[in-house]
Amino acid sequence: MATRVLLIEDEPLLVSLYAAVLSQGGYEVLTAPTAESGEEKVIVIRPHVVLLDLLIPRRPGENIIGESLHEPVGYQVLRLIKNTPGLRDIRVIVLSNLDSDEHVRTAKNLGADEYLVKANIDPHELKSHVERILHQPGDGKLVRMG
Repeated sequence: MATRVLLIEDEPLLVSLYAAVLSQGGYEVLTAPTAESGEEKVIVIRPHVVLLDLLIPRRPGENIIGESLHEPVGYQVLRLIKNTPGLRDIRVIVLSNLDSDEHVRTAKNLGADEYLVKANIDPHELKSHVERILHQPGDGKLVRMG
C-alpha cells in the first residue's frame, strides 16, 4: 500500500505542482482546498503525512483568518490532528509563506514536525522532506527549512 499524503492547499497551481511531484515519487496524494475538507479527509482517510498551508479558508469562499481567533485557519487543522487520539501520530509538515519566528514557534507548539517556507523551497525537494519526516522519530523537535 502506498504512503498517503494529504495536501491541504487552496492554490490550484501549487496543488497541481506538489501533487505531480509527490505522485511521481510513488506517494498516493489526496488534496483538500479548505480546512473543513482537509479535516474530513484526515479523519476518514488517516493519511501518513499532511502537508498543511496555514493560509487556507475554513470553507469555500471564506476568509483565511479565523474569525474568533485572529490567526491563520491552518492552525485549527493542526490542533485537530495533534489533539485527537488516533490522529496525533500523523506527521504534519507546515508548508506556508508565513516566515516569522512567531508562526514557526506556534506551529512547533501545536505539534508540527517540519515547517517549510513555500517561497524558499524547490517543489521537487518535497519528496525528500516527506521521506525524512516519515523516517525520523516523532520527538517533538520541529525542523525549519527555508
